Amino acid sequence: MKNLWLKGKLYLDEIREACIEFDTTIKQIRANCVPDVEIPEGTIVFPGAVDMHVHVRGMRLSYKEDVTSATKEATYGGLTLIMDMPNTSPYVNDRNTIKEKLSEFEYYSRCNYGIYSGVPREDVETMPIAGYKIFPEDLEKEETKLILKSEKLKVLHPEVPLYLFRNMRGTWMELASLYMINGKRVHITHATNSETVRISKAMGFTVDVTPHHLLVPGERDCLTKVNPPIRDITERSKLLSSIPQIDAMVSDHAPHSKWEKSLPYELCPPGIAGISFTVPFAYSLAFKGILDLDRVVDLISRNPSKILGIKYGEIEKGYPANFTVIRKENWRYSTMFTKAGETPLDNYPLDARVYMTVVRGKIAYMDGEVLPVKGVNVFDKNSQR
Repeated sequence: MKNLWLKGKLYLDEIREACIEFDTTIKQIRANCVPDVEIPEGTIVFPGAVDMHVHVRGMRLSYKEDVTSATKEATYGGLTLIMDMPNTSPYVNDRNTIKEKLSEFEYYSRCNYGIYSGVPREDVETMPIAGYKIFPEDLEKEETKLILKSEKLKVLHPEVPLYLFRNMRGTWMELASLYMINGKRVHITHATNSETVRISKAMGFTVDVTPHHLLVPGERDCLTKVNPPIRDITERSKLLSSIPQIDAMVSDHAPHSKWEKSLPYELCPPGIAGISFTVPFAYSLAFKGILDLDRVVDLISRNPSKILGIKYGEIEKGYPANFTVIRKENWRYSTMFTKAGETPLDNYPLDARVYMTVVRGKIAYMDGEVLPVKGVNVFDKNSQR
């Protein structure tokens, strides 16, 4: 692959005009060049964005979402790397299902990827996975105690498995689950309240939030039904004020078919689709002056990479050539490629839009068009050659 030069305004701990030489990795950065790709005025090149929490579905649940539709939507949302959760069908928690899921990604993914195993039924420690997802029903299993000793990342859905009805799922269940887990490299995902953030940090855990737990005004119908549930306006306001302590922002993209979301509230499955919302929302917070630009890059690029333990999320020599190019623009959010076309975030006003997504040195998305770029498993050294 011939080395390319990209020129434009770059985020290099500050915004400045510069050039990047790259193939699949960044070769050098300098002030001037004859560019192969010139980024237009009004756009900024940022480190490739990372989403640590995505439900791609696929396999027997491909009618909800598949690898192609999810990763096309991801690149539309500026994501260069997504991490897939194991609760699909079949459940991903043994060597065969891990191989099957990775094979799907290898053939169809339009961006880089990694997958989590569920609490495994057999030893999968040497497989090229990002780590393990621990659900409430796993907290008291003997197998969970074993993986807590692993050097790999452990991602906890913070609730205890005691609820019978949705209106019983108070914040105390979230907080109680934190005291049921202990180990190295524990990450708490989709915190819904400020106390979860405070206690998680005090216990040495990393923690993330989703946009919908900040923005959606309560559970009103099947479209807004999600696990863990969205809290009242007081808790959401407190959670927003906790962003300085939060390590990452994730989508928890959880698509379902239209007919499933049309079922009665008591029967419809929980989950909000929003894989393409997180990045433009986060940069909109910066452009509105709510967050520093450095803080946004931490939330969606640097910190997720550090938590995952990978060389990613920076524009520096030797790093992978993954870039998220943002344009300052007032627009209202809508999905484009996902099978779950309706979300409670539809029409939300944003001030940042993804102009281009570059994955492994190739343009995966540009100004409304997805291109057939092949992503790799960032936890498999052989796949990155």
